Amino acid sequence: MTYPPPLFIVASPHQKVGKTLIARLLIDFFGTTGRAVEGYDLHPRKPELAERFPHLVRPIDIGDTRGQMQLFDRLLTDDSTTKVIDLGCGFFDQFFAVMQEISFVTEARQRLIEPIILFVADPETATVRTYAELRHQLKTTTFVPVHNQAVSIAFAERDFPPTWRECGVIRIQRLSPLVRRVIDWPNFSFGDYMTEHPGGATQVHQWISPILTRLRQLELELLMLRLALSLDGSSPAGVAQALAASSVE
Repeated sequence: MTYPPPLFIVASPHQKVGKTLIARLLIDFFGTTGRAVEGYDLHPRKPELAERFPHLVRPIDIGDTRGQMQLFDRLLTDDSTTKVIDLGCGFFDQFFAVMQEISFVTEARQRLIEPIILFVADPETATVRTYAELRHQLKTTTFVPVHNQAVSIAFAERDFPPTWRECGVIRIQRLSPLVRRVIDWPNFSFGDYMTEHPGGATQVHQWISPILTRLRQLELELLMLRLALSLDGSSPAGVAQALAASSVE
C-alpha cells in the first residue's frame, strides 16, 4: 500500500524562531533523498526560503482571496510531491482561519493527504494558549511541536503536547556562530554536506546529524501510524475520527 507524500506546515505566531531554517531542513532532506518536494514561502516581504530554492519554492501572498485560492488549490494537486509551507507569522491567523473556513483538512483527507503542523514552541503564555486553541480547532490534524534551543533552553511538553506520543518532539540544538556562518552560505546543502563529511568530525556535522536522523524517524513514525489506522479498511473520514479519538489531550 502506498500513500501520497505528506504536507508539512511550519508555523509559529512569532518571528525569528527558526521557521525558515526548519523548512530548509525539510526541503533539503527530501530533495537529497531523491523525492519530489515543493515549498511555499508565505513571507511576501522577505521570501528567504524562495530565494534559497528558486526552482523548488513558490513565494505566495495570501493577503487576498486570489493568493489564498492559488495556495490551497496547489496544496490539493500533484499528490506525488511532498509539500512544505514556511508560514510567516504575519499570516498565521489568516492561514488557519481560511484552512478551517474551507474545510481544508477534510478535503485533503479525502485525497489521502495528511497535513502535519510543525509548531515551533516558545515560553510565552500567549503561545501556549495559541497552541491549545489551534489543536482544539483542528482536532483531527497531526501536530508535532518543535523545540528550538535558540528560542528557549527549557521546554515543557505538557504545554505543547504532540498529537501522537509516538511522534514526540523535534529538538534543534542551539547554533554556534561557526555553524551559523557555514549553513548561511548561499549554496549550502545540508544533505550534500553530510555526504561530503561522513566522518562526523565537524561541528556542522554534529549539529545536522541528529536533526536529519529525527526527520527520518518522524517520517517512519507517521507512516506506521497511518498504516495502523488504515488496516481495518477505514475511509478517510473514519481515519479522521480515529485521529481525533486517539490524540493526546
